[in-house]
Amino acid sequence: KIIVPLSAPATPSVSPGVEGSHIFKASSGTIISLYVVSGASAGFLMTFNSATVPADGSVTPIDCVPVAANSFAQLNYAPQPPEWFSTGIVAVFSTTGCFSKTVSNTAFFHALIQ
Repeated sequence: KIIVPLSAPATPSVSPGVEGSHIFKASSGTIISLYVVSGASAGFLMTFNSATVPADGSVTPIDCVPVAANSFAQLNYAPQPPEWFSTGIVAVFSTTGCFSKTVSNTAFFHALIQ
């Protein structure tokens, strides 16, 4: 694991509306914190070290956290070290599990990234 000290202020990034995935950064960077608010469907918050959203189907996420319907889940790496992503930072709300992605366009994402 690479530890990168925070050298600049974190930038908040949020969903413009309900969505099933969000590209927080299309280049290397760090996540300090991330949360998702779900709609009527339960699912999983997954993160990927990628500059693009992976296709539905078999996936290998960096993180996978269960999320109840009409609830929220979070990842928090504060105060240090943040989670390092060498390619890009993508979050997805999926209804089928940690290793099988089926995007559900019913979520709101918020992250502090660098």
